Amino acid sequence: MEILLSWLRDFVDIPESPTEVAEALTLAGLAVDAIRKEGNEHIFELDITANRPDALSHLGVAREISAIYDRSLRMPASKISTTDELSSSRASVEILATELCSRYSARVLSNVVIKPSPDWLRRRLELCGIRPINNIADLTNYVLLETGHPTHAFDLDLLKQAKIVVRTAKSEETLQTLDGMLHNLTTDHLVIADMERSVALAGVMGGLETEISRSTRNVLLEAAWFDPGSIRRTSRRFGMHTEASHRFERGADIEATVWALERLAHWFGQVSSGDVLEGVIDNHPGQTDRAWIDLRPTQISRVLGTDVSRVEVERILTALGFTVNQTGETWKIKLSSHRLDIEREIDLVEEVARIHGYHHVPKTLPFSTATVQQPPNTKEEARTRELLRALGYDETIAYSFIRKEEATQFGREEAVEIRNPVSELWAVMRNTAMPTMIQALGWNLNRNEPDIKLMEIGRLYMSDGSSFQEPKTLVLGACGMARRSTPSNTGKEVDFYDLKSDVECLLSDFQVEQLSFEATAAPDYYQREQSARIVANRKTLGYLGMLDVKVAAAHKIKCPIFVAEIDLDSLWNIGLRKQVFQTVPKVPASHRDFSLLIPKAVSFADICDAVGQQKFLVRLEPIEIFHGDQVLEGFYGLLIRAAWQKDYETLTDGEINEYATSLVENLSKTLGVQQRS
Repeated sequence: MEILLSWLRDFVDIPESPTEVAEALTLAGLAVDAIRKEGNEHIFELDITANRPDALSHLGVAREISAIYDRSLRMPASKISTTDELSSSRASVEILATELCSRYSARVLSNVVIKPSPDWLRRRLELCGIRPINNIADLTNYVLLETGHPTHAFDLDLLKQAKIVVRTAKSEETLQTLDGMLHNLTTDHLVIADMERSVALAGVMGGLETEISRSTRNVLLEAAWFDPGSIRRTSRRFGMHTEASHRFERGADIEATVWALERLAHWFGQVSSGDVLEGVIDNHPGQTDRAWIDLRPTQISRVLGTDVSRVEVERILTALGFTVNQTGETWKIKLSSHRLDIEREIDLVEEVARIHGYHHVPKTLPFSTATVQQPPNTKEEARTRELLRALGYDETIAYSFIRKEEATQFGREEAVEIRNPVSELWAVMRNTAMPTMIQALGWNLNRNEPDIKLMEIGRLYMSDGSSFQEPKTLVLGACGMARRSTPSNTGKEVDFYDLKSDVECLLSDFQVEQLSFEATAAPDYYQREQSARIVANRKTLGYLGMLDVKVAAAHKIKCPIFVAEIDLDSLWNIGLRKQVFQTVPKVPASHRDFSLLIPKAVSFADICDAVGQQKFLVRLEPIEIFHGDQVLEGFYGLLIRAAWQKDYETLTDGEINEYATSLVENLSKTLGVQQRS
């Protein structure tokens, strides 16, 4: 969700920089994925979890900031000039499906002139990703972004008998929505109707027949509370995910309907011409009082392991909208209607913890006399982490849920679906760690971290229909500069060979006797000719290479990124290599560089196999690869370096020349390699 910093400052004083505000919100549980700047405006891209619909608005985020920084929250005042005529004299509301609609509020505007919205309002909507339409439609969207409560506007003159009926659809009833789509309804769908036909899919989208147009003169404004489950089923049934359904599915504030209409009337008076009729039609058949919860301040200290003063606890809870009644050692806390996620004492403890700041909780070691049994592969896992950290990788930890489309695109096994996912973004257990690694790389790039090396060690979750598997996997990701420019060295960007070198370094600590990188058979999301299959001891261990540019672009990543996937269960079963020590040679090695033309079908692994165990050859390594017009068609250029060494005697030039000639002749004869002049 896009949140404007300037809009937040309408509700709370924020002298801090955008980066400081983003960090504070993230630490408090509202993750800021990116900060975007357009002109003088800073835009936060927030990732709001499904249990926090109260934060899906500028006022909701401002409330969090006021609690974090202990500043006053300026609730917007509504200034409304009304006529003597009552809204109830021009329209009426009846709720038939009371179990699906617990409140429906409405207000009437008359003598309305439909026109474009002022520039400042259009600008704010556009920065938040919403296309301006006209002054009435824009105001409903503006109030949605301001308060978080969805509203809708009907052309009152097009409502039969000027009456709203909230009911379930009739069998075989149809409705054409604002997007032009014609939908076949069933009795499972909640609709807004007049006395003759349905005019809107409740909580999802309005109908085309009562749309606000240039000829509209009288408007009925709607603000309601609909059952989240009903809206979710309707939204999924028709594949319609709107800003309104996104909020209703998560649970709207039932006490905010009248207030949302007041905000609409206020802004209508500011930017439009017309009359606001007196009063609100408020049909509220399902009235309930919010519950009180017992809170023991001592429980906060026990759970957090640190003392938080009672004054601080009261301040935090009051700032978040709760009513605090201090009665001895057990306080009474009245829940706020906008916080549907708070149900138990421990939920209140968590609220205090996140606003107080988890980073302010001191680190303490638990006291225990219990014996601990070491899990399998503990040494192998610790060594894997140690090696990768030494290679410059930072560890990331990701959720175990991904989108179904990601499981299909990146996974090679059947994914395990979740019966009741909290979001479409977390519909299946991950059968691949690639999507979460790509997201982590993008997250860091959005925060101006150009040089990144990340690793994740975690589990995958797969099914073959009869059983479930949870293998451990390692995924690596790198982009940016592998080496910065210095006075003595030119800079170098990360490429395929850097990642391949890191993988080789990791595998060298395990008992991998036969290691090869095959340039074929990598998954489709890798870039062709820059990817390889990792084969260890004749078994596939994983893949590495450059992420396909189209896949990267789909994730809004513009720079080349290189990734690797390794099956850790298979690697760890091979076992760590035993450390063998040998005497340091007393004489130096002798080196020769060879500039070769190699057929494209021949890999460096083929060269190593062809050379075999040549006498006194201790090292053979690639130095640089060449492509271009100066290289024969069907070949690529490769500079390799060979090293020969005896234990107690320096090799003569004649011996080295003999070994070098033998090496080149062997490669030419067996692989068709040519030596460049």
